[in-house]
Amino acid sequence: MLEVKEAVKIATEYIQTLFSEKQIPELRLEEVELTPDNQFWEVTLSFVVREPTAYLSLGDAARTREYKTFRINAETGQVQSMKIRKV
Repeated sequence: MLEVKEAVKIATEYIQTLFSEKQIPELRLEEVELTPDNQFWEVTLSFVVREPTAYLSLGDAARTREYKTFRINAETGQVQSMKIRKV
């Protein structure tokens, strides 16, 4: 079975390959949990998203944090899914 550090590393590398054309600003680990049946690691990562808004001057953007949860097979290390996590 994968150790927690290995699961986090897999999720981090996976998100970087998905968004390879964009930088992932302020990527950080939020949560890690092994499912009750010990079959999957659920790893939640977050990063900053800058969205333009009419209330800010040109060139400024609102900063929000987006969360993604990765389900990783605890035996094989294969990423099974990525979901948007609402806060």
